[in-house]
Amino acid sequence: MSKRRLLKKYATVWDPVARRSVRVHRKQATELLGRPLLPGEVVHHLDGNSLNNHPDNLLVMPSQRHHASLEQYLRRARRGQPTLFPDLLEAYRPATQGTLFQFVL
Repeated sequence: MSKRRLLKKYATVWDPVARRSVRVHRKQATELLGRPLLPGEVVHHLDGNSLNNHPDNLLVMPSQRHHASLEQYLRRARRGQPTLFPDLLEAYRPATQGTLFQFVL
């Protein structure tokens, strides 16, 4: 698999205040949280589609370490492999009411 294939595409928009382009999912998360993202916070696309920036598809993770753990858990679940901590995803599972951003640790 080539390095080029591993790169994801992200939608960007021009931010006239910062005078640079910003990724739409990070801008969307900032607006929905009502505050800037903290250093180290990662915005995860729940369905894996980096171009789907719907608020219901975004989850703010406190760090890349949390994001990597969630990705590994989801990858193993898709393959039907057992996981060491089967209840790990419960902390990130969206509630029937509220917003996905309430799970920011």
